[in-house]
Amino acid sequence: MDAPRHERRRHFRGRARPGRVMRVRVRVQPGGEWVTTETRNIGTGGAFVTLAAPLAVGTTLMLELALPSTDQVFALPAIVRWAQPGEGGGLGVQFVGVDVDVLLELNDYFATLTGT
Repeated sequence: MDAPRHERRRHFRGRARPGRVMRVRVRVQPGGEWVTTETRNIGTGGAFVTLAAPLAVGTTLMLELALPSTDQVFALPAIVRWAQPGEGGGLGVQFVGVDVDVLLELNDYFATLTGT
């Protein structure tokens, strides 16, 4: 039997719920191509992003997302912290250098998803 993984997240991430699967655009480098994909789990500190092409740990990228509660597009700089290759795989990314106002907006939206 595998030992349980130690939880290292420092930010709130609720259970997987329909609102936590969000369509996002990902760009690996400035001037690079945008790829439309989705998250499987997202919080104020980071996300799991489905992506067919694996990226190396430490790769910086930009995520863009629009919350259903607003038409504003949020730009979230991120860094790859871990990768899960293969079908159903993707990237665990940590948001870095995100504006406080954006974090507050995200937090407000995610708080609406935690009710029963």
